[in-house]
Amino acid sequence: MLWHHLIKIGDWQFLLKLQGFRLNIRTRGDDARVPNTSLFVTFLDYDNIVGTNSEDPERRLKEELRFLQIAREIGNFHVFGTSDSGRHAVCIDCLPFVEVHETVRLSTCDIMFTRGPRISEYRSWVLRTYPKGKRPAPKYLYTVESPYEGDNLQSLPHANYLFEKFGLSLALKNPFTLTGQNGMAVEQAYNTYEKKA
Repeated sequence: MLWHHLIKIGDWQFLLKLQGFRLNIRTRGDDARVPNTSLFVTFLDYDNIVGTNSEDPERRLKEELRFLQIAREIGNFHVFGTSDSGRHAVCIDCLPFVEVHETVRLSTCDIMFTRGPRISEYRSWVLRTYPKGKRPAPKYLYTVESPYEGDNLQSLPHANYLFEKFGLSLALKNPFTLTGQNGMAVEQAYNTYEKKA
């Protein structure tokens, strides 16, 4: 629930906003940390994706995701609908926290979501993947392809989760997981980051 009221006092205008949340609605989700590492994938949460006049509301989101891909040299974004105007975007490139944090900061995603690692008990960004109250579970909509797809290591656990939960089958070019691998995988991950720095 959102309430706002504009008050004029002389030459000044004050906009008062009040937003309420029901805290008793529980849901589940997935976090951006790559299991057994200090690496993360990029999660973005957008509320109120709307167009102006006859503009396609998805156009602005696609433009922003393409900008982030080029600016940060990251792979494909997979977009999920959470409501008529809500979207989640996921890029499964494995990167250090500072890299993902910078990508989230460059985006125009929900301001509270950008603070996720500070307020989340998991110290990570978390996206809802199950129903919440009367809202259904998110649904896969489309992928915004990147010229940098496969340049970074890609989280195999996140790719598997997207397949199990949403049926999204991803052909990874540069898969990364620690399962059944030795310390060389960790060295490979940090060498990839060092090359970009």
